[in-house]
Amino acid sequence: MADPKKNQNQDRIYTILLVDDEAGIRNVLNITLTHAGFRVLLAPDGEQGLSIFREKKPDIVITDIKMPGIDGIELLRRIKQTSPETEVIMITGHGDMDLAVKSLQYEAADFITKPIDSEELEVSVGKAVDRISINARIRSYMDDLKTLIREKDRKLDESENLVTIGQTVAGMSHVIKNIAGGLKGSSFILEQGIENENREYLVKGWEMMKGNIDKITNLSLDLLNYAKTSRLKLKKTNPNHPVNELLTLLAHRAQMQGIALTMTPLDAEVTVSVDCTAIYNALFNLVTNAFDSFAGVDDEREPKVSIEVENEDNCVIYRVQDNGCGMEPDIARALFKEFITTKGTHGTGFGLMTTKKIIDEHRGQIRFDTQKGKGSVFIVTIPADPVTVSEKGR
Repeated sequence: MADPKKNQNQDRIYTILLVDDEAGIRNVLNITLTHAGFRVLLAPDGEQGLSIFREKKPDIVITDIKMPGIDGIELLRRIKQTSPETEVIMITGHGDMDLAVKSLQYEAADFITKPIDSEELEVSVGKAVDRISINARIRSYMDDLKTLIREKDRKLDESENLVTIGQTVAGMSHVIKNIAGGLKGSSFILEQGIENENREYLVKGWEMMKGNIDKITNLSLDLLNYAKTSRLKLKKTNPNHPVNELLTLLAHRAQMQGIALTMTPLDAEVTVSVDCTAIYNALFNLVTNAFDSFAGVDDEREPKVSIEVENEDNCVIYRVQDNGCGMEPDIARALFKEFITTKGTHGTGFGLMTTKKIIDEHRGQIRFDTQKGKGSVFIVTIPADPVTVSEKGR
């Protein structure tokens, strides 16, 4: 294996936690990785591996998938809960395709198959080192931008634009990494299907491949929507209309997911000048996020999403509320400030930022209230010029 210290990270020695219940594999990989210049920590099972991880905070974890007690999948899941940026490489057998797919769902960085080939191990660990280095440079870049803002108050607007660019790069880096991992996993399963003439593997690999193509498409659309600088196409409309369109589109999905989707329309006959398509897209993001919030709920509550339309103080108000999983305080604090997602590999982090951009362009405001385990409510306020608002009977 090539010496990792010969790359751009010459002054750093990376720490790898190796978790495997077979002493022979631990010994061989320990020798290989130590010779390559890594600091290696060893654990014979998932429980000890988790304890060592929490105490030593290694850069990379290599774990067998099948182990007694806490297996590799559960170890991966727990590590990602507390340290999402940790690179975790899974060791799989040729018959572990279902487990390999599951590990990708929990954001495993890569997987290598038994018997372990030293070149395959070298490539996998080398890519993990590269990703750690890239993420560190992105964080450093973001810190530099924040320092620039503090020191250059007179150029605040320009600095904020630079921070947005930096956040976009960071968000894209995470999403692209996940898509690349998914593509590698699907191609591996396709190769196994071709090699073993196994139709089940071929179907599963192709379904995964299609899913990752969809993710690339969605990422491209999210980027285009966020970067769009065209002027709003304002048109007088009833503020109930975009919500009615949403209900028509999402009724089937709500039924399939067992979600009670309701609307409380604005009673008064009101018209307001907005870009109907833009407002529809903003509300679509909020409602579909509300749908996704039930993925983290495992109790017996009835999933509910409500959309209320109100008219107050010469403003139209949209209120999107759910009784889903809610958000952790640190996620809530960063919302609308960073490109973040609570959807793991299924999200890009651009949806909410695009929503805020649309509301800002309408001179409006968006605020929210969330409670972990109980749900969230997002409130969009769109100001209306007195000339463009009319009610029956006036």
